[in-house]
Amino acid sequence: MPLQFAQLKDLVNEGKKRIEQFLWQRRVDALPWWQRFIVRSCQITVAVIRDLTQGQLSLRAMSLVFTTLIGFFPLLALSFAVLKSFGVHNAVEPTLQALLEPLGERSSEFTGQILNYVDNMSVEVIGITSVGLLLYIVLDMMRKIELAFNYIWAVKHARSWSSRISEYLFAVIVSPMLLFFSISLTASINANFFEELLTNMPFGLVLLQMTAGLASILLMSLAFAFAYSFLPNTRVHFSSAFIGGLITTIIWKLMGLVFAEFFITSARESIYLAFASAIVIMFFIYIGWLVALIGSSIAFYHQHPAKTRTGRGLLQLSIAQRENLALAVAATIIERFNKGGRALTEEELIATLASNPSAVGQALDEIQEIGLITATYDDPPRYLPAHAVDQCTLVEIWQALRRSNSDVFSTGGDAHEMTLVRDFQDRLNSTVERELGEIKFTDVLSTERSD
Repeated sequence: MPLQFAQLKDLVNEGKKRIEQFLWQRRVDALPWWQRFIVRSCQITVAVIRDLTQGQLSLRAMSLVFTTLIGFFPLLALSFAVLKSFGVHNAVEPTLQALLEPLGERSSEFTGQILNYVDNMSVEVIGITSVGLLLYIVLDMMRKIELAFNYIWAVKHARSWSSRISEYLFAVIVSPMLLFFSISLTASINANFFEELLTNMPFGLVLLQMTAGLASILLMSLAFAFAYSFLPNTRVHFSSAFIGGLITTIIWKLMGLVFAEFFITSARESIYLAFASAIVIMFFIYIGWLVALIGSSIAFYHQHPAKTRTGRGLLQLSIAQRENLALAVAATIIERFNKGGRALTEEELIATLASNPSAVGQALDEIQEIGLITATYDDPPRYLPAHAVDQCTLVEIWQALRRSNSDVFSTGGDAHEMTLVRDFQDRLNSTVERELGEIKFTDVLSTERSD
């Protein structure tokens, strides 16, 4: 028995080793396109499963349930008021019904109840204070949603309040207008002509149904792609956003089948129908946000394939590794500046140094913290020296990196051991300054270029 268990353990370890070799230890770019597609898909799948097991996506989805319950009706009321000014407020109904499609037969019932509630919640007749409160609730809801998507895209800084007001209001006010123009354009097309044409053709009815289904999936994928591009405070490639939106749409459609068959049927047969419906709605909102966050995570890993293995968290590097990488990043930026070349972005630095994306991002934060470099306002930001570095010595930068964040936590204490260690570190710093303190950063770079 122990022998069989040992053999099984060896087989499991061998299987894990082969899987890791298949996923991470091959030059994916050199593979044929179909093999590259399979490997990339497996990498993204493993990365998303890892995110789910860590619990962060689920935690943020749960927090957004309460946020949605508080801010959904004010958001819908503002959009409803904009559409009502055009006289097409009923145009909200098909969009809302498509959103609630996973509720099955009861989607029409809930859509009617929501629209009746919002219709009675007339924005035009309430006071300025109430309108201001509605705007604040909507902006706060959008801020919390942005923070959830910023986590997925590893964005450290959210939008400023000025950007939030302008961009969020643009989405809240302009989106209904775009919906109105889209519906007007659709209504201007003579759909009956195409329907009659296709019906008279062989297999025309099947083709018409397939076209309608594909159009529904395409439009819904584009809607999710727009959300994935707009919500994070970073630049998202449309191709990555669309792939995430397409996967989200497929999951959403499949979720509708499960929801309609299981939860709604159970709610109808229950004597506690109202109570069960409330639970089902909250669970539906949670699953909806979780699916949306998963789709955004897919878009993130598609845009940043190097992070599928390490994730978006910080790497646990040794002190020597952190110092080496930070000095290498600083040297690359300064040398580029001295040559008169265009400043590099984070992605370009990763490619230049052939290093891990998380490690390079961590190094950039550290050398920005000591004031050596600064980020431009480009999108994505580029990095330049924050001041003249001609007289800056390599030892000064090295010591500044070692002292970074030293004021956050004080080791303190007058213990004999602490005193001995501090004396040793002082002697070490004095020796380094005496032996290497005259070497300037630019001298090292010029020496390497001459070699």
